[in-house]
Amino acid sequence: MPPRVSSETHDDRPESGPVDPIARVRVDLAVRHLDRDFDYLVPPQFDSAAVPGARVRVRFAGRLRDAYVLARLPQADVAKPRPIERVVDAIAPLTTETLELVEHTAERYVGSFWDVARAAVPSRHARAEKAVLAQADLQQPPAEPAQDNNDDVWAAYHWPHRTSGPKEPAEPKEPAEQTEPERIVWSSAPGTDFAAEICDLVQRVHRQGRGVVVVVPDAADVERVASRLLEIFGKPEVALLSADSGPERRYKEFLRARTGRARIVVGTRNAVFAPVADLGAVIVWDDGDDVYREPHAPYWDAREVAALRSHLSGCDLFVGAPARSVATQWWVQSKWAQAVEPVRPAWWHVQAIDDREVARDPAASSARIPTAAWQVAQQALAEGPVLFQVMRRGYVPLLACRRCREVATCVRADCAGALHSTSGHAVPSCTRCGALAGNWSCRNCQETGLRAVTVGAGRTAEELGKAFPGVPIVWSQADRIVREIGEAPAVVVATPGAEPVAANGYAGVVLLDARVAPATLTGPEQQVRRWFAAAAAVRPGGRVCIVAEPDGAGVQALIRYDSRWFADRQIDERRAVGLPPVTRVAELTGPSTAVAAFVESLSVPHRLLGPVPVEETPDRRDVRSFVVVDRRRAGALTAELAAAIRTASTEEGSGREVRVRMDPRDM
Repeated sequence: MPPRVSSETHDDRPESGPVDPIARVRVDLAVRHLDRDFDYLVPPQFDSAAVPGARVRVRFAGRLRDAYVLARLPQADVAKPRPIERVVDAIAPLTTETLELVEHTAERYVGSFWDVARAAVPSRHARAEKAVLAQADLQQPPAEPAQDNNDDVWAAYHWPHRTSGPKEPAEPKEPAEQTEPERIVWSSAPGTDFAAEICDLVQRVHRQGRGVVVVVPDAADVERVASRLLEIFGKPEVALLSADSGPERRYKEFLRARTGRARIVVGTRNAVFAPVADLGAVIVWDDGDDVYREPHAPYWDAREVAALRSHLSGCDLFVGAPARSVATQWWVQSKWAQAVEPVRPAWWHVQAIDDREVARDPAASSARIPTAAWQVAQQALAEGPVLFQVMRRGYVPLLACRRCREVATCVRADCAGALHSTSGHAVPSCTRCGALAGNWSCRNCQETGLRAVTVGAGRTAEELGKAFPGVPIVWSQADRIVREIGEAPAVVVATPGAEPVAANGYAGVVLLDARVAPATLTGPEQQVRRWFAAAAAVRPGGRVCIVAEPDGAGVQALIRYDSRWFADRQIDERRAVGLPPVTRVAELTGPSTAVAAFVESLSVPHRLLGPVPVEETPDRRDVRSFVVVDRRRAGALTAELAAAIRTASTEEGSGREVRVRMDPRDM
């Protein structure tokens, strides 16, 4: 944590006042070297309101600024602290528990306290605050939740050391008898409903009389989960925190949770900070989705914040996904969490087709679908809708082996970044560390020739319409998402994440453009996650077809329906080259001289990948470097980087422009 320092002094301190008359605060200031604690006097009229977590107004450098109260103290570090000007909110936005979470998140991600606090607390809305306060005397005791008709949503899973799902509520124990929090990761079984599984977990925690936070990727998932929870618990018990909500509604829902009126919160990324009273569990669905990474500094990751919250507060943690993420499988390997494994049903069958097969049917050929895949879809259409998953346009061009088509990787044994070429005559180089690869040879077949490949050729609904004349075509992508379809036969073309929910599941699923993964650290993991998400939507007895070589690790994982096996392989590969999650990584981006100065200031033992040019102008050259450290030294790395940022903010120069991201997903 940054050092504690005193505020500016003032002469008007009263002789008597509250028992703890000093508020230690964090002021909202743009410069990083002032992201530290200051002491202010609490006037008697604000004694009951200026509690830890309250937002106040203080005078700093002659201007009124917002600040959060971190603690109340009996005395200040200086004799004459300035007084707090006023308390902003009638209800302190942060609880003691969420205040601690914000502080630790800022520390873990080398960010400022206020950057995290702004994400944790929605913008204040006075009318929403008055509405919540006005309901205080009208609040009725929560009704008994309706009985869920789902008998056993966990029948398709193996639970560790038990056969009936999560732990049932037990008699309260004395503090000395409290057991460790339950931390569970699960991967969807084919044909199951994640919303039903989440609702079952919520009910079990709610029966213990404790609160729950549910975090899902987008507003559609919020609606899907919340609609079930509202049927069971009713509106008073459930609050929705979605980025799509208007400012008034969002702040009202936030305050309903903050005041204990709503004990269940369902929301998107920022809901991981929701101030739920007596929190019993945090549930995160589809943790591998990139939307969980905050796009603004300090670039925190909701999955990791949920894990941090479980560690700090002792609440249970449940993380589910279509396929096991590498990060959560690392938790399992390290014994920090336990795994719930899906049971592969007897009817599960995946047909893998090499896409070099030439389609013999003219209509199928027009859509570049191998004949075998076309036949699978044609047979499934007799029974219901068929999903075609196609990759998004615009993945970064990369190089692959000319013979076996494996993605070409860096010649450095400790890097494993993908190769690319800037022109037809340029020497291939690594996208991660910048090393030239003039003497490259394939690690799989020893071929020395390379070929250009591009993922995401962008098949269109019109092309598939030619392959299946007379069949209704449904096209769903980011800018025109279709949420649901019926049971009637239809060709559904969707990009990953935009697949409609079929009323009774899909009769068939065809995965196109499945040969090469995106050229990032998590590229193969993301590719498998998308396959599993689409394939799991097939109805019992349905057929799955993937256009890719059957001997690839990801395809084998799908055939076996064993994403855990694939995640274990990914961990082994990353361990061999010393990459996350085995290690912790800091990405430094900015002017080349400034990035070099940051790296030189580090005393913690580390390994450097890069620098790689990312932008160049006549007067400036921006680069990106990756600093890799052993996980046990991560705290020392973040502390040294925070010190370097504070130092740079006090000086004129390009050091202020260096951006730090911890554990980037896309390195």
